[in-house]
Amino acid sequence: MIGGAPRSEDAADGAPPVVEAPLVASVSPNPSASTAQCQAQCAVWGVLNVTPDSFSDGGRYLDVDAAVAHGLALAAAGADVIDVGGESTRPRGATYGEGYQDVSAEEERARVVPVIERLVAAGLVVSVDTVKAEVAEAAIAAGARHVNDVSMGRSERLLEVCARGGVELVLMHNRGRGEVREPFTVYGDVIADVRAELLAAVDRACALGVARERIWLDPGLGFAKTAAQSGALLAATATLVATGLPVLVGASRKSFLAALTTAEGPVAPPTERLGGSIAAAVIAALAGARAVRVHDVAPTRQALALVGALGLGAALSSSKPDLHTRSDEGMRGRRPEVEGAKEAPWR
Repeated sequence: MIGGAPRSEDAADGAPPVVEAPLVASVSPNPSASTAQCQAQCAVWGVLNVTPDSFSDGGRYLDVDAAVAHGLALAAAGADVIDVGGESTRPRGATYGEGYQDVSAEEERARVVPVIERLVAAGLVVSVDTVKAEVAEAAIAAGARHVNDVSMGRSERLLEVCARGGVELVLMHNRGRGEVREPFTVYGDVIADVRAELLAAVDRACALGVARERIWLDPGLGFAKTAAQSGALLAATATLVATGLPVLVGASRKSFLAALTTAEGPVAPPTERLGGSIAAAVIAALAGARAVRVHDVAPTRQALALVGALGLGAALSSSKPDLHTRSDEGMRGRRPEVEGAKEAPWR
């Protein structure tokens, strides 16, 4: 924190600039953890926005050749997965105004499929960032092995497509269109509520045929959350890790990083948030996240390699957790109640 209490640029949306949990992860050294173990546990996903309006690099990679070149560069820098998106997901609020513009399925397909085909042909592992069943289906046919769904499984058709395709599915916590304002930012306990809503989404996906062992959780930092709430969730990454499901954390260049470290004056723009982005990736990795989604691959990879070299963080055990079993560790010893989820005010 610099110069006193953190500032939240979301305060104009009615969000108090108060952090609900300490923004410091509790870390215990583990000398027995090898570099390979730590790196295997926390992969790096490189962000590839094939869009004109993404918050950080919109328009830079809209051309297919430019997008492919950037995807190859991300892989060369150390990205394990290239996450290709054809529709911006920037949320509505004080920072991004009206938020993202809807894109038709046809346009989104036209943006991402040629890029995915060429990256897969080059031997890369590719994820598609989409909420549309038609786009997911086309991307899987083109060779995508992951579907990154920022709507938390809102589309049953998308879930069915993932089930048929046998791909890995990331369910990102979200409410509405990710607006950073009430009622979407109203939580009884942001950590417990996000966990419960994500696990309810997991159950919906499994009911539609998605194998539980193929489902990932993402806390959805910056989506329907104030800066303080996003920071609290980042600090509590271990709570999601305790479910036994793999966790993906995407904090890279997001506004909450600047808001929490700026006491006065304008917050740093996206391209000047590298320090916070790397710190967030390290915090997530130390807590046991299986992957981080980032724009700046090389410095993130270096930071995570140092974590591994020092034997810090939650090392992979010789036997992986049973992903079919839901753990309630860290949740006051009980499974959270989710029966009333359909009646939540943000639905």
